[in-house]
Amino acid sequence: MTLPPTSDGPDDQGVAPPGPGNAAPPPPLPPAPPPPKNNGPLIIGVIAGVLALCLLGTCVVAAGALVVANRGDDGRPVAVADGPAPVPSPTTPPPPTTWETSAPPEAPPTTEAAPPPPPAKIGQCIVVSEYGDFLGVGNCNGTRGTYRVVSVDRDQGACADPKSAYIGEGGYRLCLERHLVRNYCYKFPKGNGWIVGASKCKAKGTVHIIDIVPGAANGRNCTRDYRWNRWYRFTHPTVVYCVMQY
Repeated sequence: MTLPPTSDGPDDQGVAPPGPGNAAPPPPLPPAPPPPKNNGPLIIGVIAGVLALCLLGTCVVAAGALVVANRGDDGRPVAVADGPAPVPSPTTPPPPTTWETSAPPEAPPTTEAAPPPPPAKIGQCIVVSEYGDFLGVGNCNGTRGTYRVVSVDRDQGACADPKSAYIGEGGYRLCLERHLVRNYCYKFPKGNGWIVGASKCKAKGTVHIIDIVPGAANGRNCTRDYRWNRWYRFTHPTVVYCVMQY
């Protein structure tokens, strides 16, 4: 359609000047498409419901409802799983692996008994018979006991002084030295033997100890303050006894 001329007329270029009567209307805008429908929450809720129904044994019916519900606005179905959701089944773990081991045989317990205590201790004085039999522990004050223990050996080896007196008792070797006390009476053996205490002082065959001189060779150093009539010298250890013999 031709528009009627305006009162201003055309310009030199043959183009009508712009004006309110010559403005062409803008082309109409195309209609805006409707906003897409968000079916995310609906799909999530339906899937959760299907899983719950599957646990109750109604998976097939719920799956069909899921296909119908998930259709778009144009009637086309939305892609969903073709079958019911898999239900996890319990599995049995394999039995633990056992390894055969051979332990060494246990050693039998030892039955060896502890050794008995020694019959006497070092430093104690003991009582012996004239034949060297052990008669028990006495004392060292002269009333009972004529030999003092200097060593105790379980293995019954040699004494520190191989020529010293010793006896065996209870599986032990007791190494000894003579131990006589002044003013006490004893019975000396004739020849080799053991000194024992006198049952009665001044009885025939007994000696009364008047003086003791360790390391002496004879009776020259015996006391002159008291009367004595005989001296005896012993070795291992070396000592001289100045005595009154009856």
